Order: sequence, then C-alpha cells, then structure tokens
Amino acid sequence: MIRVAYIILILTLITSCQSKKKQAELLEMSKPTWLKSRPVSNNYFYGIGISSKVGGEQYYQNRSKEKALADLAQQISTRIKSETNLIKTEDNKGVYEYIQSRINATSNEFLEGYEFVDSWEDLSTYYTFYQLSKQDFYTLKAERKNKAIEFAWLKINQAQEQKAQMNLIQSLQLYASAIDALSGYLNEETSKTVNDEKIDLFETSRSSILNIIKQLNVSCSKKEIIGKTGTTIPSDKATIEVLWSNRKAEGIPVKFIYSAGYIINEIQVTDAKGNVSTPALNFNQKEKEQLVAEIDFVSLGRKVSKNLLVRQLIEKQKKQSCLTDIYFR
Repeated sequence: MIRVAYIILILTLITSCQSKKKQAELLEMSKPTWLKSRPVSNNYFYGIGISSKVGGEQYYQNRSKEKALADLAQQISTRIKSETNLIKTEDNKGVYEYIQSRINATSNEFLEGYEFVDSWEDLSTYYTFYQLSKQDFYTLKAERKNKAIEFAWLKINQAQEQKAQMNLIQSLQLYASAIDALSGYLNEETSKTVNDEKIDLFETSRSSILNIIKQLNVSCSKKEIIGKTGTTIPSDKATIEVLWSNRKAEGIPVKFIYSAGYIINEIQVTDAKGNVSTPALNFNQKEKEQLVAEIDFVSLGRKVSKNLLVRQLIEKQKKQSCLTDIYFR
C-alpha cells in the first residue's frame, strides 16, 4: 500500500513539472513582438515598463506605466537627468523643491501626447508598452520654445523699465525670469528678430545682470570708530552706502565681517537712501579690530532667483567692500 502511494506521488510530481514546463512554453510563445525585440521607428518614440506583480493589481500596473513613461522620456532627452544632478549642488530646501518641480514639469512636457499601445503579463511580471509621435513631440516643442522666447522678451523689456526707475532688485528678478524661461533651450538658438536686428535673449539677460552687478559700489562713511575698552560700541556709529552708477541703490544686501568674531545683524539691506548702519561691536581683549562691509552677492543671488544658473552668475562676481578700523581705548 505504501509502495503504491509512493508511485502515485512520483507520477503526480512528474505530471506537475511537465504541466508547468508546458505553461512556460505557451507563455513564451504568446509574448508580443515588442518584448522579444525592442521596436525602432522613424515616427515614434517607445517606452516599455516592467513591474513585478507585488501588491494589488492597480499598484503594479501603475508602477509598470510609470517605468514605461520614464523609459519614453529617456529616449527623448537627458534633460531630466541633468536637472536631477543640479540638486546635488545646492543645500537650500527651497531650491530643492524648485528643481524638483522643474523635473516634474520637464517630464510632463516630454510626455505630452503619449499613447498606450499594449500590455502583457506572465505569472510574476507585468509589462506595458507606450508610444509618442515624434512629429507631435517636435511640433509641441517648437510651440513651447516660441512661447518661452516671447515671455523672455517681455521680461527683458520690463526689466529695462525697472532699471531706468532704479528698481534694481525688480530689474534683476525680471532678467532672471527671462533666463529661467530660456533654461531648457540653452543648447539651441535663443534669438528674436526685432526691427531687422537679431537679439540673443539669453545673452542680453546675462550681460544685463552682470552690468547691474558690476556697477555696484560700497563705501564706508568713517575710516575709524573709537570705543571704550571693555564696552560695546553701539550700532549706528557709521553708515555704509551702496551706489549704482553713482545713484543710491535700494534693497542691496550688505554683509558685515568683524575681526573680533560674531555680530548680531551681520546682514542688512540698504534703505531708500542706499544706506545701512554699522552693527553693535563687542570688545574682545584687543585694542584694534577691523569691520569689513561687503555687498553680499550670495544673499543677493538668492533674493533675485531660484535658478541656479542666475545665482552662480551673481555669486561669482568680485566682492565689493570697504573697511573701517575699530579702536578700543
């Protein structure tokens, strides 16, 4: 009896193995052409997504779709990857969120008009197949670029108006908006023809920002400040003036660096007269200290734009500063 049961068990296992092998062969035969060999076309971009059948049906189907669209985007351009790399160059949370939104926007831009083609699944994996018309993609891309060109031109004109009124921060912000709009096309021509003259909008914005930055000058009203040994010199003992093209510059951040160490309110913003006041200065055992006031290009860049290209353009400029000797007697 035991021997009969053993024989039945062996026969059952053999039958089961043969059945699974046959099922696997049938599945392989039913596999669609796009899975056997990745399709190539002059008319379409293709994306294939693969997801393990883990979790609910809706979950792994959505995962497969996401991967197919990511594959589609990769076929089109490397811009998403390059934007992601920019995140590693900046610690500021706000900038991270800004670039993340740019990545999402860029992804949506690339994938506008995609179409579902087919899906297939075996016992453990779910596959999806999507396509995007190349003609539609390039048509939409050209339309988006034209809109970016017109937007940038509008911002450049607004920036020039603000500069003429000595609203330097607003002018810088508008030039930065123009650069931001053109950021996706920096490897392409970014020109507009106006009155038979071809104007490079990116270069116009970049050079205009530099023109504003390089004409900023800072000066100290006093060469020295004298205080009593062991006491704190109160604030407002002297003023720092920032001029642009010999006119008072409002809204410019000024950073103080004190040789005796930490100071409260180390960064101040110029008022309507282009002035900030010196901060309170502590005595720290030495009879002579120095107070440096410099235009804070890092703060200025962050005030003007979240675009890293604009920030780096501003931050890398040569520091403008003045120095005041501090004596304790």
